[in-house]
Amino acid sequence: MTKYYPNPLISLPCISGLGVESRLKPRKDSKLLSFIPCLIVLCLLFAPAQAWAVQSHGGAEEGLVVHQIGHVLFICGLLFLLNRLRRLKNSDYGGVEFKLFLWLIILWNLLAFHEHWYQGTVNPDKFIRTADKITGFIISTPLDALYYFSRLDHLLLLPAFLCLMAALNKWRNQDDG
Repeated sequence: MTKYYPNPLISLPCISGLGVESRLKPRKDSKLLSFIPCLIVLCLLFAPAQAWAVQSHGGAEEGLVVHQIGHVLFICGLLFLLNRLRRLKNSDYGGVEFKLFLWLIILWNLLAFHEHWYQGTVNPDKFIRTADKITGFIISTPLDALYYFSRLDHLLLLPAFLCLMAALNKWRNQDDG
């Protein structure tokens, strides 16, 4: 005979006669036990440590290598998705916008990969400083120009996310109609 015991998260089946019923019965203090993890999470949310939006990989090369591997894997995943979409051959599903989004994100990944790689080799004298702030960059080679453009990665990300928004909007309208 199978019994179900109420559980705030899931219902677990219990086969009577196997001696496991007592372990699955809800305890009287279960509200207190579910309150404690919530209290811990709230305490952690209201007592955060300082976190930086941009963290350098300097010094520890393994951090940069792992980060670069992440860019390569992300590109591979996006190329796989593009290949799957190409095989569908159906452009009525918002595919043009979504494919453009994927291509722009791939370009962004390539640009970010180059920026991370070149940042360690760029001559510090190429940065123009005024009052301890970087106010300019001297471009003398095509790699310098690419590095400078890679620092403006939002010029690729903003159109990419606009394309994603257009594709999602098209999909939503297709579901409504």
